[in-house]
Amino acid sequence: MAKGKVQVNYLGQESQITSMDAPDYDFLYECSSVKDAEHNIGDRVILPDGREFRYAKSTGSNALYAAHGCGFTYTGLVSYTAFATSHAVGSKEITIPAATHAALTKDELRGGYVIIFDGASDYATTVRQIIGNDASTANTAFNVTLDAAITNAIVSGTEAAEVYRNPYAALDIAASDKPVAGLPATYVSAAAQYFWVQVKGICWVAPQTGVGDANGQEGAFWRHDGSLDEADTALATTVPAGSSSQYAGHVVTGSQSGNGPLFNLLG
Repeated sequence: MAKGKVQVNYLGQESQITSMDAPDYDFLYECSSVKDAEHNIGDRVILPDGREFRYAKSTGSNALYAAHGCGFTYTGLVSYTAFATSHAVGSKEITIPAATHAALTKDELRGGYVIIFDGASDYATTVRQIIGNDASTANTAFNVTLDAAITNAIVSGTEAAEVYRNPYAALDIAASDKPVAGLPATYVSAAAQYFWVQVKGICWVAPQTGVGDANGQEGAFWRHDGSLDEADTALATTVPAGSSSQYAGHVVTGSQSGNGPLFNLLG
């Protein structure tokens, strides 16, 4: 893997009307033990109708079904640790302090994230994506290259860091209390397979009883096995007649009883 930022492809951006030169989507439904030379883990593809996919890799011994959500498995690589070096505003390469972590190959963390805590308050706490890293033996300090410069100076012993691997580099079956990453675009038979996972747009997910039925059950929630549960079951409540469980978005400012509200619709 080489150093670099996540790539986003908008396929057929000019028009969805088909022609001899229209983009081919077949690659989204392929699964292989060999990484696609044109894509890196975490790369994003957006289709003209709004469907969105991420390039991913499987882990574990479980098969992933195309009709069941799959889950993130990675936990943090480096827990909250104070910096042992200082870095000026504008720096794009920083040194992660020595802490408990596995050995790393060069650029293994591409697509992962660093949380930089300002130490005194949360005013300057920020997140940067990792576009590359030095090779490192276990538990030693290592350098990472960030996708953007830092805007608050890192002071040794004051600011701190947490480091996370690329979350799409280890997807497994959905499990209780684990976050769901999305829907595999195709059947994935084993671990260490490269595939695309759908994270947005029209799809079909295996539904439990009641999903889409009467009494406001338009909204649905991920179940432990990657299928969908109705709100009544997932939240152990009842949706009143005339109401709905469909999540619309959130208020930006204002209220029904005052100005607004200005509302952000998620679609």
